[in-house]
Amino acid sequence: MVSIQVIILEIILLLVIGIVERLLVRIFHRPKKTKHLWWGWTIILWILIIFNIGFYWPAYPIALWMILALLLIALQIIHNHEFIYHRYWPVFWRYSAYYALIIYIGSLIISPWLPLI
Repeated sequence: MVSIQVIILEIILLLVIGIVERLLVRIFHRPKKTKHLWWGWTIILWILIIFNIGFYWPAYPIALWMILALLLIALQIIHNHEFIYHRYWPVFWRYSAYYALIIYIGSLIISPWLPLI
C-alpha cells in the first residue's frame, strides 16, 4: 500500500526532475524544438511504478506496452510502406511517457487492492 507520505515525496521528486529537465533543455539547447526528454520521463515513471506495486504486477502493463510498440511499427509500415527509426522513436517515447503516466496514476490508486504475490 502506498502511503500519503510516499505519494507526496514522489510528486515532489517528479517536480524536481521536471525542473532539472527544463534546465537541461535550456542549457543544451538543440536546433530542434525539444521540450521534453520523453525517454527519461518514461524510465522514471516505470521505476516509480515498480516501487509502488512491486515487481510482479508491472509485468502486465509492460507486456501491453510492447504490444502497443509493435502496433505502432505496423501502423508506420502500413502508412509509409517502410519503417524508419528516425520517425518511430520520437512518437514511441512520447506515447510511452503518456502510457507510463496513466499506469503510474493507476498504481497509486489500485495498489491497496492488489494481492501480495
